[in-house]
Amino acid sequence: MARPRLISDEQIISVTRKCALELGAQVSLDTIAAELGVTGPALLKRFGSRQELLLRALRPPENPAFIEHWSKGPDQRPIREQLTERFTETWDFFQEVVPCISVLRESGIPHDKVFDGKLKNPLRLLNAISKWLEAAQDAGLVDVPSHDSVATAMLGSIQTRAFTAHIGKINYSARSNREYLADLVELFMRALVTGKRASRSKEVA
Repeated sequence: MARPRLISDEQIISVTRKCALELGAQVSLDTIAAELGVTGPALLKRFGSRQELLLRALRPPENPAFIEHWSKGPDQRPIREQLTERFTETWDFFQEVVPCISVLRESGIPHDKVFDGKLKNPLRLLNAISKWLEAAQDAGLVDVPSHDSVATAMLGSIQTRAFTAHIGKINYSARSNREYLADLVELFMRALVTGKRASRSKEVA
C-alpha cells in the first residue's frame, strides 16, 4: 500500500511561490525543500524538474476572473463606478502577477512556456477591454474614437505602474493605489464621457 503524501502539491506550490518571490530567480530546490522539511530529490520526483515547479507556482492563471468581468461588458450602474471596479480588479491582478512573471523570465524560462504556449491572456485582456468599450459606446455611455487605442491606453497605464513598482522596489500604499486609480478613472471619464453625459455621470456617481 502506498504511503500517503504528508505534504500536498498545493503546499509545495505555495512555499515555492513564497521562496521565489523573496529570494528571486536563483532560489534553489534545496532552499524550498528545507522550508517544507523534505529533500530536493523529493520535489523533483513530485514535479519532474525545477522549471516545472516554478511554472506551477508562478505562472498566471489560465482564466483570470477579472478578464471575464471585462468580457461581460458594462451594466446599468454609473460608468464611473464601473470603471473604478474594472481598473481596481486589473490593478490587483498585475500587482500580484508582475513579480511572478519577472521571476520566471529571470529564470530563463521562455515566454511561450510562461503562458503555456496556448494562453494568450495579455491579448485576451486587451480584446476584452476593447469589446467592453465598444459595448459601452453602443449603449451610449461613452464616446470612443478608437476602441483598441483606448483599451491599450487603459491597460498600459495600469501595467506600467505595476512594473515600475516591481522594478523600482516601490511599495505603494493602499491609499496611493486608490488615488492613482481614481485619477485614471477621472482622466478617462473626461476623455470618453463628454458634454451633458459627463455632468450627469458625476452627479450620479
